[in-house]
Amino acid sequence: MFACQMSRRVSLLLSIVLLLALSAVCRAAEAPPPDIQAVYVDTPPVIDGQLDDPCWSKAARLEGFHSLNVDWPPPEETIGLICVDEKAIYVAVICNDRTPEDIVARETRRNGAVSRDDNVEFNLDPWHEHTDYGYVFRVNPLGTQEEEIPGGSATKIEWRGDWSAAAVCTPAGWQAEMAIPFSILHCPPDQTTFGFAITRDIFEDNIHVCYPDVGKTFDPTRTANLVGLRSASAGRPTILMPYVTADLGEHVGRRFDMGLDIKHKLPSGLTVLGSINPDFKQIEDVVEPISFSYTERYLDDPRPFFTTGQWGYLPDNDLLYTRRIEDFDTGLKVFGKVGNETIGLMDAVTFGEENTLASSWGHRFNDDNNANLSFVSHSKDGEPDNLVYSLGGNRTWRLPDGFNMLWAGLAQSKDMGGGSGGSYYLGGERYQGEGKFQGWFNFKRVTEGYNPAVGYTPEVNYQGGSFGFGREDQFEKGPLEEKGWYISGNYFTYIDGPGLYKAYISPSYNWDWRDGRRLRLAFTNGHREGADRSDGAISYSWKTRDMYRRGNIYFQKGNRIGGDYTYWSLEQGFRPNECVSLQLNVDSSNLKVPGPEAGREYLVVLTGNYDLSTEKSIAVRLIRRKAGLSGYASYRQVVRKGMDMYIILGDPDPEKTGFTERLVLKFIWAI
Repeated sequence: MFACQMSRRVSLLLSIVLLLALSAVCRAAEAPPPDIQAVYVDTPPVIDGQLDDPCWSKAARLEGFHSLNVDWPPPEETIGLICVDEKAIYVAVICNDRTPEDIVARETRRNGAVSRDDNVEFNLDPWHEHTDYGYVFRVNPLGTQEEEIPGGSATKIEWRGDWSAAAVCTPAGWQAEMAIPFSILHCPPDQTTFGFAITRDIFEDNIHVCYPDVGKTFDPTRTANLVGLRSASAGRPTILMPYVTADLGEHVGRRFDMGLDIKHKLPSGLTVLGSINPDFKQIEDVVEPISFSYTERYLDDPRPFFTTGQWGYLPDNDLLYTRRIEDFDTGLKVFGKVGNETIGLMDAVTFGEENTLASSWGHRFNDDNNANLSFVSHSKDGEPDNLVYSLGGNRTWRLPDGFNMLWAGLAQSKDMGGGSGGSYYLGGERYQGEGKFQGWFNFKRVTEGYNPAVGYTPEVNYQGGSFGFGREDQFEKGPLEEKGWYISGNYFTYIDGPGLYKAYISPSYNWDWRDGRRLRLAFTNGHREGADRSDGAISYSWKTRDMYRRGNIYFQKGNRIGGDYTYWSLEQGFRPNECVSLQLNVDSSNLKVPGPEAGREYLVVLTGNYDLSTEKSIAVRLIRRKAGLSGYASYRQVVRKGMDMYIILGDPDPEKTGFTERLVLKFIWAI
């Protein structure tokens, strides 16, 4: 019976995916993306921000930037320049500004909060697939660099792939130049056309502009084409990243560890990542908030092995939540794109005890149709073997300033002990940018026996749907910059068992002022698991555009699991001088119900950072909760080339209390 039911479900989903993949729609008439001929130069520019090199006079000139987030023209002129040689792509951006005293540039640390300054970024799609998952290279007026790597990457700069940038301020504004080596890009070696776009954030006006015109939603199918590229140098195909740690403390005694990560680029464009005794020691982990949650709270995983080539290549978190995988002995990953296929494979092994094997394969039918198949197999001593797989697809209909999207999928799990179950979903979204109606819906059914052993699926045995709709409006003039409203809700019943599982309706409103203030109001009325689940919440923020001095206060009052619930939080940043930054976070919750969940909790986190240079810093963190006080200090050295070093005094585990007599040293190289 189970096999017949599963066969029908698989057949139904395959039909849906096939319809999504093969359906044809008429797209709104629009100009085709511009083709920019690659201009090859004999002598590359000196990356100093001056733009006085002869090659820039020969470079392709990009003009006519369009506003991304507003309906009025850009307030300032922006000009892009691009040229290439056999080794790299060179990009320059001239940012005119009639009030240069308003240019904002604070961040000096590599891969810091550059996006909170005035900045320019070069978006690069070396596969020419017209997707949102390409490279982003960003620089602010101080020349501080930030990059986003497809799939994610560990923090070691040489491991990520280094590139160069510089910027200078001028009487007319500011300008920047970048050099992106072909050798750091993951793509087929014979690729002759890249997709690209150049964007600029004008901080004072909170306006984002872009070349070419990609619409209000940054439609990747409308990015420019850099054509006529010759085969690029593959560069160094193999990188070794060894590490050594020494852990000295009252609880661990003396422990010394060493391990090695290996990354190798295959000619096909795939990347192989191997790890022996992976590095799992972090400077700090997420401090879990104390606000009430009905389920296990999802937390990001910062560990290096899981951040490289994970997102977009391996199964999603509902199948593979890597925090479920503890330290292991060795691991292997293969990930990348070959033609229209996106491939990911991961195997994490603890010898004789545990093995997690995960894989995902995605197929791109065209710019608007995709399908994906994933599976995760988990075995561990003392637990039944577990297998889970999923099949899904999505279809996008492009609009002049937005899109409509439809998605569908299923996942099935089976324990070798006999348990089995499934998760099924169908949803859609309409988005048209600022000033237009937008909304989404999602129907879902998750059976009682559904159990992905290493996945994040905190709720089962329910079926129903959820929705949301609303609109945002921006204003060119006046003190109010933006306002919006949304209405969201859901209705789910039990599959096995009578009655309502959960249902609510929640309107919310928001206002943003040009001086950096923000106000949010939200109200919820509903029920969950037989008890009232209603509340009101208010959030007020100030100096939202100042990454060091911004603050927020949040207050919520209502009902949870049959009792009164109150929660409030305060966040405030401080910047005493150019080298010192402080962040204070205070949380307080009070739940008045019988049982162990009841009572008052509080959490105070004070984090301080002192920048010795752009590559070296000292940090201190104090955590105070009802259980006690804890804290630690650390030294961080992240260099462009050479040895990265971390020194930790105390224990950074946010769950521990008391001061731990412990010293941890970690050293990382790239060879």
